[in-house]
Amino acid sequence: MSETHTQNQPAFSVEGGNGATLPPLLADHVAARGITPDGFQVEAFEALQRGSSVLVSAPTSGGKTLVAEYAIARALEAGQRAAYTTPTKALSNQKLRDLRSWLGIDRVGLLTGDNVIRPNADVVVMTTEVLRNMMYASSPHVAEFGIAVLDEIHYLQDPYRGAVWEEVIIGTPPHMRLVCLSATVSNAAELAAWIDVAAGRCEAVVSAARPVPLEDRFLLYERHSRRVIDLPTLQDGRANPEIERWEERARSRSGGHRRKRSGGTRPARPRRSEIVEHLAADGKLPAIVFVFSRQGCDDAARTLVADGAAFLDAAEQHRVCQIAAAHTAALGSGDLDALGYEDWLDGLQAGVAAHHAGLVPAFKETIEDCFTAGLLAVVFATETLALGINMPARSVVISQLSRFRGEGFTMLTPGEYTQLTGRAGRRGIDDVGYAYTLWHPHTAFAETARLAASDDYELESSFRPTYNMVANLIASRTHSEAIELVRSSFAQWRADRRIDEWLAALEVERRALREARARVRSMGGGRSPNRPGSGRHRGPPHGGRRQRGRPGDRRPDRALAEAEQQAERVGARVGRMKERIKIAKGGLARQLDATNQVLNEFGCADGWSLTPSGECLRSVFHEADLLTVLALRDGLFDGLTPAQMAGLVSVLTYEHRSSQPPPAPRFPDDECRERTGLIFELAAEISEAERRHSLVLSRPPDAAFLATAHAWAAGATYVELWRSDLAGGDAPAGGDFVRQMRQLIDLVDRIADVAPTAGTRRAAAAARAALDRDVVAAAARVSDEPPVGPVEVHTGGGFSPTAVTTRIRRLR
Repeated sequence: MSETHTQNQPAFSVEGGNGATLPPLLADHVAARGITPDGFQVEAFEALQRGSSVLVSAPTSGGKTLVAEYAIARALEAGQRAAYTTPTKALSNQKLRDLRSWLGIDRVGLLTGDNVIRPNADVVVMTTEVLRNMMYASSPHVAEFGIAVLDEIHYLQDPYRGAVWEEVIIGTPPHMRLVCLSATVSNAAELAAWIDVAAGRCEAVVSAARPVPLEDRFLLYERHSRRVIDLPTLQDGRANPEIERWEERARSRSGGHRRKRSGGTRPARPRRSEIVEHLAADGKLPAIVFVFSRQGCDDAARTLVADGAAFLDAAEQHRVCQIAAAHTAALGSGDLDALGYEDWLDGLQAGVAAHHAGLVPAFKETIEDCFTAGLLAVVFATETLALGINMPARSVVISQLSRFRGEGFTMLTPGEYTQLTGRAGRRGIDDVGYAYTLWHPHTAFAETARLAASDDYELESSFRPTYNMVANLIASRTHSEAIELVRSSFAQWRADRRIDEWLAALEVERRALREARARVRSMGGGRSPNRPGSGRHRGPPHGGRRQRGRPGDRRPDRALAEAEQQAERVGARVGRMKERIKIAKGGLARQLDATNQVLNEFGCADGWSLTPSGECLRSVFHEADLLTVLALRDGLFDGLTPAQMAGLVSVLTYEHRSSQPPPAPRFPDDECRERTGLIFELAAEISEAERRHSLVLSRPPDAAFLATAHAWAAGATYVELWRSDLAGGDAPAGGDFVRQMRQLIDLVDRIADVAPTAGTRRAAAAARAALDRDVVAAAARVSDEPPVGPVEVHTGGGFSPTAVTTRIRRLR
């Protein structure tokens, strides 16, 4: 039976107070860092001593990792091995470095799609998929793991990959204990109760207390006095009425009653340079400014430097250069030129940087080390920085409360807001962390206050049977056992217990949705879903300053935008409830059978048994798993050169994620064009079958990266891709290029293992070797020694007010 512990307990004694004693291996490590375990950590230690698995839910930087280290130390002391799983390769590499610094190089290994380092080590760091694959393959490693750490377990709500975490938990053998680490979620007890049923006794340990208190703040610019106004977002847990009065004044003025220039208030959105000046003057740096656009991050950093930002002295600039040189040593001068190294370094020496997935890993790692060393005052970042990277700041600024999600822009959820603001406040350095949001004329302040005050961070399951999962279930279980497995998922377990509650809530939400839509229609909305200011549209709602129009035109637009946002939120809740209820009524078992029927239609299964194509499918762990196997079966990868192989496989791996339209595909030869067409035809057949069986449609193929992949595999240099028409001028930015290539290498590597013909396997192996070089290889390289010496952590308290100039003059 699961238990939940939430109260804090007395301070922990290394000598063994409160019933838990640190293993000697960990005691020295803790003493060297000057750490005294917190109450929730002691609770987790004691649960592990009782032989339980634990789910630890605590805020970012709250100390969850110490619980994992305790479990690892106990396992090693007992002569067992430990698995440490993370959701991404980058986090796996970071955790490898962290564990090596504690246990030593020889005792820690790494297993990812990019690297196999000491796979028989005492502790092996791996992506979660690797552990899942080991379980399906009955790997002997699994029998030796006494503990498995599932870091960032809240990833189980990821739409495609989330099921992997549930598969691991359901497949946990009786001898293995789990340490599940989660960001703050409001249903941790529910998740632990499910783990208790699925994988053996599990106790939830919940800490809501942040290691550094958070203060939510709101910034606006007052035009008349030409100053930034800084106010608390909440007052007594509710929306600050002073900010509401500012908002009402702005509404009144926009309704057609323009005041005289000599008096009154004129709120506006503060510019980024004004925000930085304000934070510097108040001693609130260093800061992370979240901008949900890679280009927006780059532009903001570039503009701030051009406006005169300069936070570092000569000695600090020299240290920045040393760190950058060490991290980029593996890159050639031509690659560095193409990546814009000199301009990037100029920004670092000013104490300013942009951090996002469009940067090559060497650049991102440089920024992270410089920030940790107190050498960066301002980092403009996308939300990826908030996912697992240990990079806290004194202040966090969220530049807008909506973000692009593939189809349009939608508001942040309370969980996302908490994840972003979790980076505010550095343990042992800051007394308070600051989370800033900004005035915007088309975002109601009530939205900001709702996010800041919310404690609703409920973790949802995204479990659904995939083709690869079903193929592995067919191979390892009877049909009834497979049905029982999907019914054991968190999604089904949760639905079975809450169906009545959800049915009642659905009726309430449906009424609210009808009312919200009626209000939108009464205001003249509902005709154009992509109108500016609506909850979901193709253009960013806060992408720039609004064009001046007639004063009387503004108030209806603002009210309509707020009404549309409200309707969107209610509609999203209705959609989620419907999906939950569908699962509760046996939807997952039906999805399992429907997925098997699709496999039967395409010859991968015969009833509840696998054909040769189905056996191949078992080893293809990819979003395009079925399409890959069918293309192999039909010989679409046979008789190709390595470059053609690379280009054609990229059609399965590339996914255009920008809000901008994708580039038109280019084909280096007729063979690639013809076979790409056949892959698209196969994909259309799969989609049609999925529609007939009411399954989620597979992501379609995309040929936009084909020319780039072909050119790179054919030997083009990184520089040539930008200076010629080899890729049609459509080669992506450095970090995107590397990420796409690493994903492509993963699938090409799978094809080299499972292709039915020897010639195709050889061509795939040659393609992998041709792709994995230069800047692409450097991104995956993990050395036994860090590229730079130990990075000393500094407070960054020496950032003084900088002479940043707002180049665009404010109009009075």
